[in-house]
Amino acid sequence: MMLFLIINIYIDNAIRLPAGVQSNGLGGITLLINEGLSAFHNPALIRTTKFNFTVSRWFNETNLLSLGAEYKDYGLGINYLNYGIIQGYDEYGFPTHQFAPYDLMIAIAKRAGSFGLNLKNFQSRVDSVLYTGIAGGISSFIDLKSIAVSARIDNLGAEFLQKVDLPIIIGTGIRFKLPEDFSFFIEARGLNFELSSGFLYEYDNLKIFCGMKYLSPKKYVERLSFADINFSGGLTISFDEYEIGYSFIYTQFANAHLLEIIFTP
Repeated sequence: MMLFLIINIYIDNAIRLPAGVQSNGLGGITLLINEGLSAFHNPALIRTTKFNFTVSRWFNETNLLSLGAEYKDYGLGINYLNYGIIQGYDEYGFPTHQFAPYDLMIAIAKRAGSFGLNLKNFQSRVDSVLYTGIAGGISSFIDLKSIAVSARIDNLGAEFLQKVDLPIIIGTGIRFKLPEDFSFFIEARGLNFELSSGFLYEYDNLKIFCGMKYLSPKKYVERLSFADINFSGGLTISFDEYEIGYSFIYTQFANAHLLEIIFTP
């Protein structure tokens, strides 16, 4: 039972902890921005050659490393999530051995006009139990200058070894361009409802952003609490072909910090 609980926690984290400084700083927006991680976010946004390196430090020694590459209409992404060292116990509560659970996801993607396709292989190891499978999805992005809209259905696939069900991701988002270089984003995802919103301000080579994410309570949670809302913010600075960024996420339980380097040759 504990192993299945941990893998379910991971699958939620894979959805709720998106890669990228800008994505997290904007409250978890994934469908409307391109920071070199479109293989995970929205392949329909792939346009130019771009490389991304992001490292994230989460609570309880959880670390997330993300790598992204885009060239012409193709994208590649690698996501590695490490939960740190966990002490194992037997049925009587005595310590047994330590183990380091991790999750690895490798994704490839292609843009086709206003649509994008992605295919990913995922692995998750909890102690001696291994979960692995393949899933894919389709997304879209339409830019009308002052307004952009996007949609996605993802995680269509199967886990092969332990027969764990994958949570289907259905999402839609909209971006409004406001005067004075402001942009407003809002995005909704399900089937477990999640709502993200954020503001972005661009000035010369500087981007400043902030956001908020609402996570719908689990079925065993009786009422809404402050723990269901995460706040975030950050900035990026561009230097010639490079863009350096930082963002943070504040939750009731802990804070997270993310650093990012984007190279656009």
